[in-house]
Amino acid sequence: MDGQQGQESPAALALAQAHFKKGEYAEAEALYSAYIRQCACAASEGAARGRIL
Repeated sequence: MDGQQGQESPAALALAQAHFKKGEYAEAEALYSAYIRQCACAASEGAARGRIL
């Protein structure tokens, strides 16, 4: 995940929401999906280290 740190931010969600409001559902879905994947990866990395997020 090099170069992708910090992507799971409110700005990423705001961009996805802006696409959704414009009716650009495919773009919004791609951004939401990427956000969810990154959050899941961060959570699994934290769990592997014994941390609770």
